[in-house]
Amino acid sequence: MTRPASGTADILVTGGTGFLGRALAARMPEARFIGSADVDLCNGAAVEEIIGRWRPRVVVDLAARVGGITANMAQPADFLVDNLRMGANLLAALRKHPPEHLVVALSTCIYPDRLADEFYPLSEDHLDAGPPPPTNAAYALAKRALWYGARALKQQYGVGYTALVPTNLYGPGDHFGSEGAHFLAAAVDKIEAARRDGRPEAAFFGSGQALRQLMYVDDLAWVIAEAVKRGPHDETLNVANPEVRSIRELAEVVAREAGFEGEVRFTGEGPDGQFRKDVSTARLSDAFPAWEQVVTPLEEGVRRTLGWYRQHVATR
Repeated sequence: MTRPASGTADILVTGGTGFLGRALAARMPEARFIGSADVDLCNGAAVEEIIGRWRPRVVVDLAARVGGITANMAQPADFLVDNLRMGANLLAALRKHPPEHLVVALSTCIYPDRLADEFYPLSEDHLDAGPPPPTNAAYALAKRALWYGARALKQQYGVGYTALVPTNLYGPGDHFGSEGAHFLAAAVDKIEAARRDGRPEAAFFGSGQALRQLMYVDDLAWVIAEAVKRGPHDETLNVANPEVRSIRELAEVVAREAGFEGEVRFTGEGPDGQFRKDVSTARLSDAFPAWEQVVTPLEEGVRRTLGWYRQHVATR
């Protein structure tokens, strides 16, 4: 991992020591990756000092306070305030020291909670067509504000931007088994534990009916690296694996790939979250024609994730 030092930073990646940042570092070793141990993005003076000192030509913003449904519902004020602060402080610093290109990673959870079926898969034009899902509205609204901010910097200060709206990520290095884990990482942890212990079932909250697109983390890293290489698109691009599966189907894929022979059961208790938020990647394919050859099929990505989990997590 590239660590901060004195001098300039041609490409600066915030949130660079997290799950996605570690995958991106393998593709962009020339960039400078910083995390919360290097600078507190909630501290406006610290953010302005580091941007003013390094004067990056390109800024890739991956920083966020993230978590699953449980964490978002339990701590909505924290998710709202912390993400608003991080985004606003970065935008304020870039207003004073404008880069050539700002790449922001958002999330499909910023899309409206529900639109008429005819609008799915959702295009980028529907991003602001209604309120986000109540289960993570605070986080989603903070990320919508960052989306508006990137476009405002372009309008007023001429900062080129590429706004990426990815689906939920999974893969090696994810946060397995923690309260902040997203579904697939939590499913890997739970199903592997059931398999190792010889239990007859692995039980999950909710109905399992909600629909999701999941993306292997390295696929998004490829898109970000390509966006940096090509320069500003000055537009918003969905980034997603076109496969749409129910939560139940996702758990069953993990069970099959893990060799778990017990039952995958959904209790019906607890929230399902947003029923569907599948997005179109037509605009992404036009911008990056190689994208369709890059996408990792779900089963292959789950196999890689399980292999990493067994080597690095299950052995602890």
